Amino acid sequence: MTRTANIGVEDLKPNTKIVEFTKFAKPYANMEEKICKFIQHNLKGASAEVERGGKKVTCQMTQLKAGDTMIKVFDLPTSLSKLTTVSKGLIPELKKRGFLGFTVELIEKKPSTKQEKRQASVQEANQFIQKIKQSIIAREEATDTARNMLDSARKGKPSAEEVKSNIDNVMGKSSPEAMTAIASLQSSDQTYAHCVDAAAIFQTAYYAIKKKKKEKPIFEDEKMAMFGAFMHDFGKAKVPKDILESTVRFERESKEMHLLQSHPKFGAELLAGMGMPDFIVNMAHYHHVKVDTSLNSSYPQGVKYDDVIMEARLVSIVDVYQALIGRRSYKKSWAPAAAIRYIDALAGAEFDDGIWEDFVSVMGIYPKGSLVEMSDGTIGFVMNVPDDDLERPEVVIFRDADGKDFEKPTLVDLAEEQDLEIEQDLDHYEVLGDDAMDIFLQLEVR
Repeated sequence: MTRTANIGVEDLKPNTKIVEFTKFAKPYANMEEKICKFIQHNLKGASAEVERGGKKVTCQMTQLKAGDTMIKVFDLPTSLSKLTTVSKGLIPELKKRGFLGFTVELIEKKPSTKQEKRQASVQEANQFIQKIKQSIIAREEATDTARNMLDSARKGKPSAEEVKSNIDNVMGKSSPEAMTAIASLQSSDQTYAHCVDAAAIFQTAYYAIKKKKKEKPIFEDEKMAMFGAFMHDFGKAKVPKDILESTVRFERESKEMHLLQSHPKFGAELLAGMGMPDFIVNMAHYHHVKVDTSLNSSYPQGVKYDDVIMEARLVSIVDVYQALIGRRSYKKSWAPAAAIRYIDALAGAEFDDGIWEDFVSVMGIYPKGSLVEMSDGTIGFVMNVPDDDLERPEVVIFRDADGKDFEKPTLVDLAEEQDLEIEQDLDHYEVLGDDAMDIFLQLEVR
């Protein structure tokens, strides 16, 4: 059985077949003449989708023009087999030339035995750990982007194109799914890393939900989805920096809290003024509106919940989820599973019930990266979100009941090991301190 998948250059594997080039480095935006000639020569015979004069245009390689922005290269002829059948040497060359993302053809062989299934799961777990390693630096770069974005907006110079460009760069270097797990494993500040983590969680959950429901996304591509969620707190640019970065938790009726609660309105004004699509404005404007709009936690006031689009309803869930699992100077973090339980209790009154159920179905009761204690006292990290029974994921056990780390961590599939179950979820920082990420990254699963 074959299927296609969109992956970054870092995730290419030898013998993979490339069917489309989908992400490109900065030189392919508003291309110079020499870049046009380079791509015409090296991808001769293929078709291209470019942005030209503010419109999307499909053309042959020979029809490329200086000033075009490359969106996609497709219909790759067999004569380009050296560029479409991945070899070990091709991967660094593609990266060097600025080809950062691809649609690839995957041939899936269904494991025929329990042992083969386990081997596939072990391989997947080790690959996931590697993706997280690759994504850490990208997350730091994206956090700097968020900080610079808000600082520029304070000076009256907001640049959506710069943010989009940086997000394209982040997605070329990282996996949103991996960055979603990083949000659970690594501390975050309450503003800048929050934007990054919320964007990654939203993009991961949103596309998984749409795929499950066989619905078409509202965004033109995954980058735009990440951008929309990334900008949900853009209105904080109009909140004084000393309030935004304060380590004090403000009282509900304080002047500072009123300013903070004005950020959705500010964000909508800024984004509308920048010519952003209505759905991105809606996400920023209404991500704090509750199902019961009479609640004190619902703002801005005077909004009908029917005016809040699905994407804004989802980002409202993601916003609270990330705020709970992110460590703050004025509060301890929550374990991901504890955050799931907390929001579950508010679904229906504060959050859309149906969208919440969709969110849990793709994030899991124990989201990837969750630290859990098993019924035999051992401790491990959750590695997947099972399709059938959300309470029985795959767990990498790395510590015994006496607190001693195993030399070789072991993957346990709770769907198969019926005598073992998750006893409780644990807070990474209480159990592992600041070493949670390092311990996770050092796992070599067998």
